[in-house]
Amino acid sequence: MTDRVPSENDALNGISAGHRAALAARIRDSDLVARFSGPWTAQTQWRGGFRVDARARTHTVVFDEPADLTAEDSAPTPHEYLLSAVGACVTDGLVLHATMAGIRIRRLSVTVTGTFENILRWAELADEGNPGFGTLEISGDLDADADRDTLTALWNRAIAGSPVAQTVSRPTSIVSRLTVTPQD
Repeated sequence: MTDRVPSENDALNGISAGHRAALAARIRDSDLVARFSGPWTAQTQWRGGFRVDARARTHTVVFDEPADLTAEDSAPTPHEYLLSAVGACVTDGLVLHATMAGIRIRRLSVTVTGTFENILRWAELADEGNPGFGTLEISGDLDADADRDTLTALWNRAIAGSPVAQTVSRPTSIVSRLTVTPQD
């Protein structure tokens, strides 16, 4: 870390001193943090072809498939959003831990890569096998004001504490139901 002590007006990692103080108080309040448990909800609406719009809170996320599948390739695929969500969640966790530790980040990027185990099942060209990713590889590139051991510990905390990374890294039950609504 540097010997420089930030003034009250300094932003650290894009978070103002006032917001850091509020964040520190909020993340120590277990009842407040527990409210983030959910339920979290996203609702999708099919828009024709392979395009799907998802609504989460007040945000709309657009999905599509590659032109290889005769889609428009107008947006990332659902699996690319999954990879992006893992990377973004790990990034946010690392920023949180570094900021709370007073560590200035100069540069941070996270790359998440996965390969489908048996995509043929999705296409109904195989009856068995996992159509999803078998392994996700997460790599980070970080330049920050701390030594390698400290930054590695923050990285490991971000991975271990990431709700998204931990959701996809272990079995998660899916409870499925379908309502068929006939058109009049």
